[in-house]
Amino acid sequence: MTSNNNTHLSDVYQRNKAHGSRSSRKWPHILLALGCAIALTLLVTNYLQTSLGVKALENLRAQAHQLDVIDRLQLQLVNAETGVRGYLLTGDRVFLEPYNNTREQLDETIADLRVTFESAGVVDVATLIADVNQHQRLMAQAVAAEDADRATARESAEAGKEAMDSIRMLTAKLRHQVATEGHDILDRSMSRFQLAQYVSIALAAGTLVLLLALVGILQRQFALRERISRLLASENERLEEQVKRRTAELRELARMITNAREEEKSRLARELHDEMGALLTAAKMDASWITRKLPEDVRANFQSRLDRLQKMLTEGIALKRRIIDDLRPPLLAEMGLIEAIRALGEDLHRSTGIKVEIDVPERIDLDQERSLAVFRIAQEAITNIRKYAQATQVHLTLKNLENAARLTVADNGDGFDPKQVSTTRHGLAGMRHRVKTYGGEVTLRSAPGQGTTISAVIPKD
Repeated sequence: MTSNNNTHLSDVYQRNKAHGSRSSRKWPHILLALGCAIALTLLVTNYLQTSLGVKALENLRAQAHQLDVIDRLQLQLVNAETGVRGYLLTGDRVFLEPYNNTREQLDETIADLRVTFESAGVVDVATLIADVNQHQRLMAQAVAAEDADRATARESAEAGKEAMDSIRMLTAKLRHQVATEGHDILDRSMSRFQLAQYVSIALAAGTLVLLLALVGILQRQFALRERISRLLASENERLEEQVKRRTAELRELARMITNAREEEKSRLARELHDEMGALLTAAKMDASWITRKLPEDVRANFQSRLDRLQKMLTEGIALKRRIIDDLRPPLLAEMGLIEAIRALGEDLHRSTGIKVEIDVPERIDLDQERSLAVFRIAQEAITNIRKYAQATQVHLTLKNLENAARLTVADNGDGFDPKQVSTTRHGLAGMRHRVKTYGGEVTLRSAPGQGTTISAVIPKD
């Protein structure tokens, strides 16, 4: 059932991941292309709109200049004609001042008119300029004839009026032409601006749609990621629970194996004590009996061998006792963990001469299994000190913590580099295995020439 659930969750995760990957690869490219197209269209539209606006302004400025030229021309001609008529009516030359002032100005205006309207197309600018020049000549003749012949002056003035009427007609046509062109330009500009406005609205709408699509895609991606996160969180919780359960099962199995080993050691210790102990004791007793029963002369010949046999039997009995003590510590079972730790330290001092400082509490709350684990760790650490440390001083400490017990074995020996030494050496793996069985922790600190410190913390419950 668990395997099926794992497979289902894995398939869902893979489908969601594949779908998310395809969406992540597909839609960003599409949105990027659309965004680039809209940006390019906006740039082109803005450029065209700006260009059309600038061109329209230039045309309006040119039309304003054209109207200004026409207005100046009419004003100068009216001023000249008014001055001449005033002079003809009154004979006072003061009225000729406007006429004299506009003569030079008219030349500049005519030149400007020729340049401005050289491509007018509707009105013959050359005819207009000819009429203006004719009007000027008639005005000059009227002024010149005033002093000699008033009748001739009036005829010239009347002819000038006719020329002026023709000029007014031509300028009116020219003004109408300019106005018509201006309206056409305005109409075209308005049409183009409206088109640009529609394009801008369309682009804005497209941008809005693009943003909405992007928001939708992002929301879908966020929803997909959230769903995947929930699936992963659920799967992680299930896996963590399974790991905890499996860890507890492994710890229980390790405890069972450790207890089985200790029970097997106890059984072997009992067998050695009962069977081998009886055999060795009986053999020693028989050897003593044989030694006593042999004749003096015979015993003298075999005395050295008999003594060696007695010594070997005594050493065998002592070896049997050490093996039994190692398999089943009698002091731990009879006196408890604290006295057993004291005995380990005192035995190390007695057998090697190493100074041992023992710091143990008066009482410690550990059950039999955990007490045996602490004792075995201390036993293994002291065995390592005997074999490898070359130490002169050892600190053996057992402390009561709030919910645990801490054993510390420190020496001032040769030390070693923990990074260059396998954890399977010096019984370190066995120590960690025993402590991990009860959910504890082993800490190793060592360095070449700086001794070694082993600290094991075992929970009380």
